[in-house]
Amino acid sequence: MAFNREKLRTRSTDDFIANFSRVAQTSQYKVEFRGVNRLIGLTKYLAERGIDQEFVSRELGEYCRRAAVPGTGLFTKDADDQYVGVTQRFAYKRKFDEMKLTFYVDYEYKVQRFFELWQEYIMSGSARDGLTPEVNNYYYRTKYPEEYKCERIRLLKFDRDLDNRIEYNFLNAFPRNISTTQISYDASRVLEVTVDFAYDRYVFGAIDSYSKALKEAFTLRSSSPTIIEQRPSGTADLSGTTGTPAPEPPVAPVVTEPGAGGGSGALPHALRTSSGNL
Repeated sequence: MAFNREKLRTRSTDDFIANFSRVAQTSQYKVEFRGVNRLIGLTKYLAERGIDQEFVSRELGEYCRRAAVPGTGLFTKDADDQYVGVTQRFAYKRKFDEMKLTFYVDYEYKVQRFFELWQEYIMSGSARDGLTPEVNNYYYRTKYPEEYKCERIRLLKFDRDLDNRIEYNFLNAFPRNISTTQISYDASRVLEVTVDFAYDRYVFGAIDSYSKALKEAFTLRSSSPTIIEQRPSGTADLSGTTGTPAPEPPVAPVVTEPGAGGGSGALPHALRTSSGNL
């Protein structure tokens, strides 16, 4: 038996340059906080302290200096009893790492105050008892999750041509941890704040209504069967095809005529008329 060896194709330097000139860059992205305005209690809490929704929806994402796309993995269980000497693994749960965003702090400190007040609101359940944070008997009580989890944080990664893109949507997110902010008398630099976000799960890909409509239309179009009607032409024999079988030709009745000597020498009338003079 002859085996075909793999044929290696040589590539020129120009081919590699053409490929590596089209790699994705890290410096084109966009961060958006969606659904914060639907949290009525949080929106009111922020507005009373100088953080308006115009800043949250339009300006906050522009201050994002760095975004770490979280990893994801699968929890597995081992199965040793399926095949002798073979250990198999089966997935049963998916895990998501936390998302980390680093922001520049604006000169009005709205970025810093937004995340500080968001966390403060989450633990402000004792305000129902009329307590304020400066009193000695103040205590922390958390709000219900539907009161402080925003609908989603959208991370859009695109390229310089603004055409190719990927998108992550982190559902039911809230700031879990605000990292230490360093300030000193050394050489001045832009103040930054890093926030770790907890979320339920993320969806890879767009989930807005426009993208859903496009996906549904494409799925409907690709799943619709194409029906091709085949009709017989002429007197083609369709007895071997699927569908209704071709009807058999009618059999002419045999009528004998009396001839010399009786019936042994007589010819059928149908053969006489179709064959002419026999």
